[in-house]
Amino acid sequence: MTLRCALALALSSGVLVVACHRTDPDKARQKAEFERVRAAYEKRVAEQKRATAKPATARAARATGAATAGDGGDVPAQVPASTTPAPARGDAPWIADVPVDIAARAQATATSRGVVMNTRDGELVVARLGKLAHGGAPAKTPVEPTPEGAGNFGLGYGPSVLDDVVYWISHGSLVRRQLPAHGAPGPLQVLARDAFDGTRVAVPIPIPGKTPLPIPATVAYVVRPAKDDDPLLAKLWVDGHDAELLTAEGNSTHSVALVHTEDGVLALSVQARMAMTPVHARRVRFPGGHPLLGDDTVVWVGGGIQSLTEMTVLPTETGLVGLIPHERSMSEFGIARLDIGQSPTMDTPTSWMLYPNGIDPAPVAASRLCGEPVFFYAQPETRVPGSPQELVVQALSDPSGNRALRITTGHVFYFVSMAEVPGGALLAWVTDGVTAACTVRCQTHAK
Repeated sequence: MTLRCALALALSSGVLVVACHRTDPDKARQKAEFERVRAAYEKRVAEQKRATAKPATARAARATGAATAGDGGDVPAQVPASTTPAPARGDAPWIADVPVDIAARAQATATSRGVVMNTRDGELVVARLGKLAHGGAPAKTPVEPTPEGAGNFGLGYGPSVLDDVVYWISHGSLVRRQLPAHGAPGPLQVLARDAFDGTRVAVPIPIPGKTPLPIPATVAYVVRPAKDDDPLLAKLWVDGHDAELLTAEGNSTHSVALVHTEDGVLALSVQARMAMTPVHARRVRFPGGHPLLGDDTVVWVGGGIQSLTEMTVLPTETGLVGLIPHERSMSEFGIARLDIGQSPTMDTPTSWMLYPNGIDPAPVAASRLCGEPVFFYAQPETRVPGSPQELVVQALSDPSGNRALRITTGHVFYFVSMAEVPGGALLAWVTDGVTAACTVRCQTHAK
């Protein structure tokens, strides 16, 4: 069965049959959604055909380390200069300190105060960040490890932090605790009891250089399905209001991210279908403090998705960038960069940074480092199946990887996290049996 046939079958069974029980206006909306997604998917298939039309050229480019451009479409192939990103050059503005193990394998998130970890019992454990070192040589990362045996940790997505408050999913509930700069965390608060365990809570990410509109505390989360085969849906929780369904009618939500805009928030969600992955955008405004959801727009469509895949959103001065580890074709895997901009539309420019091989999980995080947007990811070291993996920090403006900085290597990396701190950034990751951290400093901080 072709991808297009599979698409038609999946959509006809998931949309058109349901529409039989709806009114004519509902049918019209569903038909319009079907046509939008189908058009985006067919465009994606055409781009893949163009990208694979000259395999000899692509192989030669990978062998010589050249970056190959596309043939005028929206998906130019951006192949790293080598299968292993080069260490930072002498003029690169980063210094990677010596990584430290801080805890057993945990649900961990890097923040400006240290690495925050939640336990199975609803507790918070913080590996506090100390002062960054000075000097041009790598120093020991100033993060204090947790006491041996501390925390009943599990493996999964780390918590999300917003304005000194930590949000996460615990035993089917959306919960939060205050995280003061000093002292013990505040009491556990249960905000909703219909959350889906094993998913991530989305908090609004600020856009650099923009003054966001003051809004009530707002997060998004994935709802626990009533049945195992029911589609996943997302809700928007706003302090002082009932949680409201964020997923547009007829769609589903695999994961969700929020960006704090000048007039509210923008919700970006990944939808997992049988053979395709649409990415949706939806604005939320707050007239009188009440959330008002705007129209849903499909901004990109990819192929099938893995269960742990989610989109990392990176706000920049010129707009939003989405990063999705994804299959580009049957034989290519890497990060799809979606230049969503400031006003999301269906015509989202897309480029690719290809890995030597595919991996699953393929974690990606993003933040700012020394004044520029960067991303932090795991990739195979070589094309050999089962190759060791490496953790890499790379500037968004450097798709060829000329300034890529390798942090460490390992067998597998489950999750990665990154947070901007004064003078650099704090990185955290989870690998076999351990949670680790590393600080990366600006060259200017070393002086």
